[in-house]
Amino acid sequence: MLDYIVAHAGHPPTLADIVRDTHLPRATVHAIVAELVDAGWLTRRSDTGGVGLGAAFLHTARRAVGADRLVVEARPAMEGLVAQTGAPCFLARRIDDETITVVEYCWPLDSARGSEGDAARGSTTDVEWMKPNRPIRLRPPICREFVAWSEPAAREAWIARAPETDRPRLRAVLAEIRHRGYSIERITDGHRAVIDTLAGLDSVPSTLRERVGGLLAELSAIDYVAAELTDDAEVGAVTIGAPIVDDGRVIGAIVSCPHTTMSGRLLREWGAQTVAAAASVGV
Repeated sequence: MLDYIVAHAGHPPTLADIVRDTHLPRATVHAIVAELVDAGWLTRRSDTGGVGLGAAFLHTARRAVGADRLVVEARPAMEGLVAQTGAPCFLARRIDDETITVVEYCWPLDSARGSEGDAARGSTTDVEWMKPNRPIRLRPPICREFVAWSEPAAREAWIARAPETDRPRLRAVLAEIRHRGYSIERITDGHRAVIDTLAGLDSVPSTLRERVGGLLAELSAIDYVAAELTDDAEVGAVTIGAPIVDDGRVIGAIVSCPHTTMSGRLLREWGAQTVAAAASVGV
């Protein structure tokens, strides 16, 4: 059954498809899929019922063979980007139409993480959202570099999941991302001040921290458009993500992590470097 699902990873089959094509008993297929979804080895789409590969399966498969092709091909590009920018980066890969996961990291060699051994490959035990084997759903407004090059109907379906007030902005930034080649998760000095304050609220209940963090997210604008990235504009970026494309489909992304403010000109240059790194990955 897993062989069948792997072979159809690009178009996740339904339970009925699996039963019909594998000739396995329906009850057996349902039971196995339910167990593997719970274990993270498979995912099941809520809208179509399609069954796809889960982050835990890909992580285990990667460990079994040493490294997968995308990671092998992307690693030199990531190391080159880190050397150019002095900032860490990571590799995200598409699992299915709705899900991505982080699969590889690269840190500057002079950082605490990049000194030697496993650290040189990016230990991430204290960075929750960047941990491997963690599925990330393609929900607006995040992961735009995976959505911007999709078919118009798929883009509109993604946008429709956002609050109505955000939809015009999302349409504009998706068009901008397709034009310039990369997405930007943005920050401002005001956001940085709030982030710094949050970091010092260790004694405050976690529920309050989460609520303040949610407020920060609501106040944050989505990405940048060209008029906001003029040469002398003071702009900020948490991440800059550029797609890795195979046969016209975005299968992954190299994401650089500046987490700082800079001029619009420097941010555009950083984006161009990230695009070049992603474009150099042959898969």
